[in-house]
Amino acid sequence: MIINFIKSVLFNLYFYLLTTLLVIIMLPVLVLPFGFVRVVAKIWGGILVLGMKVWLGLNVKIIGNYQKNKPCIIAVKHQSAWETIICTSIFDMPSIVLKKELIYIPIIGLYFLKGRAIPIIRENTIESLKKIVKMAKINLKKGSSILIFPQGTRVPLHASTKDYPYQSGIYFLYSQCNIPVIPVAHNAGLFWPKNSFLKYPDRHKTKTVTLEIIDEIPLGLDKKTFMDRLEKSVEDKTRKLIQEESDG
Repeated sequence: MIINFIKSVLFNLYFYLLTTLLVIIMLPVLVLPFGFVRVVAKIWGGILVLGMKVWLGLNVKIIGNYQKNKPCIIAVKHQSAWETIICTSIFDMPSIVLKKELIYIPIIGLYFLKGRAIPIIRENTIESLKKIVKMAKINLKKGSSILIFPQGTRVPLHASTKDYPYQSGIYFLYSQCNIPVIPVAHNAGLFWPKNSFLKYPDRHKTKTVTLEIIDEIPLGLDKKTFMDRLEKSVEDKTRKLIQEESDG
């Protein structure tokens, strides 16, 4: 337990210090063309992966792929801060649907805005959904895919979808933007649980955090079929990835 605490402290010091230095050094990016913020996202992801390797002894494995030049909606299981960071790198700085409060984080909030983030308030009204779709369509035309966490919040590792249901807003986005959805599962919650200062690298028996890009959900599905398929694909794959690491 003591060793794990020390590793967590060292990792957190490393990660947050380098993140702070990165956002300060790269401030000119905020007035440069959009492509430069994609470079920052790649560096940020690299900082995370290196820190996991050096301080926690963890590797990162990506399974699957997607068509990088084809705009899509990326629906990611949300368990920790890890997937937010790594997905900005993997998916080339997508337009992230996020809580409006995050935009007000000093400096980092400016990077989110530069990265074409879509800030929302937690109201599933038709007016708020229309605003999300409007901004999403603008960003899609600029060449950005859309990243969304379909449960709307970070979810405890073994939480039920009854307690944290998949929100219908993603179907509204899918149907109105008329683009496919790519489900994404991972097992990062094992080592970086929701709101946890401590990290738990020992929970990964292969010492590998795995993210899997699942086959896309095509256009034209009705709401029930779409929501059932999205939830099943993400939840089944997430459980499998967690079981493989925690049970060997």
